[in-house]
Amino acid sequence: MNDKMLTFFIITLTTIVISVIARYIRNKVYKPKYENGVQKPGKLEGFIITILILIATLLALMAVLGVSMKVLALFLFAIIVLLKQALKVSYQENTDYFILKSKNKEYQVFYENIVDWQPALNEIAILDKSRTDEKYVKINIKLFKPEILLRKIADRTFEGKLYSSDKDYLEGASKETEIVHYLVNNNYGYLIKDYIEEVEDRFL
Repeated sequence: MNDKMLTFFIITLTTIVISVIARYIRNKVYKPKYENGVQKPGKLEGFIITILILIATLLALMAVLGVSMKVLALFLFAIIVLLKQALKVSYQENTDYFILKSKNKEYQVFYENIVDWQPALNEIAILDKSRTDEKYVKINIKLFKPEILLRKIADRTFEGKLYSSDKDYLEGASKETEIVHYLVNNNYGYLIKDYIEEVEDRFL
């Protein structure tokens, strides 16, 4: 096995292992960090960055000593920079609205203004009717625990207060089933036990 193939193999394996471990921990025991009611990325994210820094430093040292690991070291350093940028976020919610700070922008959304939601990878995208650009705001439901928001979205879905992005009103049943499946599949089923029973009763 030549150096290029070895480097590619190590990069791939490292990425897969870190991703699998991080996903497992997030689904089982992960909790965000709370500071005065504001949610920020938890200890897991900092731990991952620390491990990557140690690995990248070791590989850089090996490269200096003549071992062909320069590409892998640069790859890991690039991941570290991206992760640090991604962790500059915070989330805060109360019974009326939530505030999301991300990429030097702040979004304040009142639940009563939410008119649509869409599933995304590890995120939920919501449409705020007060936004003039009609762009969806994405909240990471693995990094944070937006429990009030998710319950409010479920309430508005079952109350028939949502419509699709093309302004056509949805037929409630399909969207109701979708929000139930989405929350259950992402380990938030405990927030909507009443709606789970309601959906199940429809198929009995």
